[in-house]
Amino acid sequence: MTSPKILVRDHMKSAAYTFAPTTSVEEVVKTLVKNKIIGAPVIDADKKLLGFITEQDCLKQILNDSYYCEDRQNAEDIMRSNPLSVSPNDDIMKLAENMTQKLPKIYPVVEEGRVIGLITRHEVLKALSLARVQVCSTK
Repeated sequence: MTSPKILVRDHMKSAAYTFAPTTSVEEVVKTLVKNKIIGAPVIDADKKLLGFITEQDCLKQILNDSYYCEDRQNAEDIMRSNPLSVSPNDDIMKLAENMTQKLPKIYPVVEEGRVIGLITRHEVLKALSLARVQVCSTK
């Protein structure tokens, strides 16, 4: 018996925090720290995904700024361009396999080129755990 396909759309969270390319790294850091998030999409005015910025990106930049006393940077200067993303109709099992290969811990969910949400390892693990309980309880 095969288990039903578990879709990203059923377990993703809204992209509550996004950044414009011109958002200062200082503002990005404040938002990430205040809201206890590890990263967020960088989007344009049409919500099109331009990149992704993480705590790690910010750490590198802050260290560099502190050491070299360089000018302040914006999100677009340090974001990861062409980030991996998923579709809301993607299978969580496939995403889970990708996540075991040390790929990102968090993925933007993109539909028709626009960011509509995020999915993290936490949501994927929770979805798989729930599915396992359901499948195993019917045996």
